[in-house]
Amino acid sequence: MSSIDLIRMGVKNLWRRKLRTFLTVLGVIIGTSSIIVMLSLGFGLTEGFQEQISQWGDLTTINVHQRWVDPSMPGQEQAKLDDKAVLSFKEIPNVLAVSPTLETYGAVINGRYIAQIPIKGIDPDVMTEFGFETVEGRLLNNTDELAVVFGGGMKHNFWDPNARIWREPKIDLMKDRMSLTLNPNYGYEQPGRDTPNYKEYKIKSVGVLVEGNWETDYGIYMPIKEVQKLIKDKEKSENAKPQRGQSESQYQQINVKVNDMKNVQDVQETIKSMGHEAYSLNDQLESMKQTAGIIQAVLGGIGAISLLVAAIGITNTMVMSIYERTKEIGVMKVIGASLKDIKRLFLFESALIGLLGGILGVIFSYLLSFIINHFGASFMGNFLGTGGESDISIIPIWLVFAAMAFSALIGIMSGYYPARRAMNLSALEAIRTE
Repeated sequence: MSSIDLIRMGVKNLWRRKLRTFLTVLGVIIGTSSIIVMLSLGFGLTEGFQEQISQWGDLTTINVHQRWVDPSMPGQEQAKLDDKAVLSFKEIPNVLAVSPTLETYGAVINGRYIAQIPIKGIDPDVMTEFGFETVEGRLLNNTDELAVVFGGGMKHNFWDPNARIWREPKIDLMKDRMSLTLNPNYGYEQPGRDTPNYKEYKIKSVGVLVEGNWETDYGIYMPIKEVQKLIKDKEKSENAKPQRGQSESQYQQINVKVNDMKNVQDVQETIKSMGHEAYSLNDQLESMKQTAGIIQAVLGGIGAISLLVAAIGITNTMVMSIYERTKEIGVMKVIGASLKDIKRLFLFESALIGLLGGILGVIFSYLLSFIINHFGASFMGNFLGTGGESDISIIPIWLVFAAMAFSALIGIMSGYYPARRAMNLSALEAIRTE
């Protein structure tokens, strides 16, 4: 029997019993769509977690801090965050850029309006690599003096300390004349209390960052050498000793930019082995992914039960088909059909049921996914805090092909026992049955 004859006969047999074939295919459709939709909810949850955390900062940036060492424990040396550490981090594979950072606090003065903010020193040469983008102006360069780049949300951070009713001022971060003081209590000074004589610096705004990143929205950025000078002036005003990590030889923190999110964990472990503390938002994302994976496994298991029921339905259909076609099977054997041909015929019919159910199940899954995303996206956005932009159900293309292949495989497995039974029928007994 040729393959074309086998296909023609298999399709004819299924079409002859349309209602039973339809009901069997319907079971596969329900089972396949259940698995796809259930897994897609897990993928949507993972994507929502990633979108939420990406708003907190860059997922490919590692924050390196100085590890605390118990002074009472002998023989322990504290790894320093200095220029030597910066060079060693640059030599780690998959590291794209490294920038030491210094941070202090002060206030930006714009007429009668003020804004208390963190002042962050960064290496201007690597701002592009770290993903800084401006909506106005430009990024910093090494020749800038008392030049600042404002965070995207800084225009909402100004207020009038003397106003009785708060009104959001109209601030132009690029054009307004502004000054900077390192007085952390500016605008909150209490009468009768001595306040150090902090300097006031005229600053020049060279750029405003894109709004939407919680890590960069509220604060100003300056070249690290400028922040070092400001910290020295602040210490002189306060008659304070230099704080650890704020000298020219040591930094408070070093940021390491990795070329790909999948390499963050390896680079982070390498930095920890050097004696430093390293943290990235990837740590929290991995924890959330594990939670989403557990939920996805549970949902997938529920969907798998539906497909198991569909597999039982295919087996039942094929067994019933054997009882109804006993004489046909006997005639095929008498006229010379091989046992292999009979087995292939029944396996083809069961595989066709599984594949057809898988294809229609995929189409039905996309329809369900569209409905879920259309009516449930706002709920997911409120739950994750992403503003309703996340899809609840995400169906990757590989899941589509995997589902169709799996449903066809389920069909073949379900038809294997009926096919073996058809092979073992005696030709004479089969003909004599009817």
